[in-house]
Amino acid sequence: MAENRRLWGVALLAAAACAAAVPALAQDKYPSRPVKIVVAIGPGSATDSFARLLAEGLRTELKGDFIVENKAGAGGVIGGNFIARAAPDGYTLGVLHSSVVTTSPVVQTSVQYDPRKDFTYLGNTVSNPVVLLVPGASPFKKLEDLVDAARKAPGKYNTGIIGMGSHSHFNLELLKESSGAGLTRVPYSGGTSQILADLVGNQVDSASLIWAGLGEFVKDGRVRALAATSQLKDFPNVPTFESKGYPKVHLEVFLAVVAPAGLPKEISDKLVPAIERIVKKPENEETMSRLGYRVNYEPPAKAAQTVKEELDFVAPLARQLGLAAKE
Repeated sequence: MAENRRLWGVALLAAAACAAAVPALAQDKYPSRPVKIVVAIGPGSATDSFARLLAEGLRTELKGDFIVENKAGAGGVIGGNFIARAAPDGYTLGVLHSSVVTTSPVVQTSVQYDPRKDFTYLGNTVSNPVVLLVPGASPFKKLEDLVDAARKAPGKYNTGIIGMGSHSHFNLELLKESSGAGLTRVPYSGGTSQILADLVGNQVDSASLIWAGLGEFVKDGRVRALAATSQLKDFPNVPTFESKGYPKVHLEVFLAVVAPAGLPKEISDKLVPAIERIVKKPENEETMSRLGYRVNYEPPAKAAQTVKEELDFVAPLARQLGLAAKE
């Protein structure tokens, strides 16, 4: 009888050891089922294109099934809320436009996450400059032409922006503050396409826009780029705001790859190097370049620091403009 009890105890210990090993085994086999990559914007966008390139790369790198799912709305906040609430098991990842983790938490009341605490950052991957444009037929040939005219006649000239509290908007306000230019902001809710149509049609004097997809419009003369937040590939004659004396006009769009907070290190250790390899492949760099992005990879710790620094920069500016949703 005693021998039976001893054997039964050994069996229980063995079973417990096996059960404890199951999570580690599951992580060793990651991914063992489809992984959802949530994109907080609709299909057809440059962000969506990047997410699909990433999914294809991860299928090859990690020998698993990675599926892109679009959850658009509220400037990306719906997707951000969804990712933050998901289980941190590695089967929900996200590709977030930088506004979702920097400007939206400052200006939108619908945000249900803290970007400092509720995401595991797997890396910032690519970035996209913001440019100030005028119609091709505009009399303003250089940035200083527009700035000088707007100083002399405050309120006469306007600038289209992609909604209130966007990178497009904040850069315009930083230019106005730095230069004294009295430009009137014109917020558009329909995104870049409507602003661009009005710019080409001379319905708006200038526009502050994300560079993605605009190269062909500059190349064929429909619009003119006066300045950008960083040097534009293939357009070396377009100056940066910093070179014109406005270093504060620097906010750029970047794409962060994230998971919910609490992602196991074993899974992160598989994803992070795979993401870096995918982003840095020459053929992928070329694809991103055609979309207006440049590879600007930051590993997890640096990515999280970038988000914190931009939040700290944007928050007082939003309060100054009366846009802050939370104190």
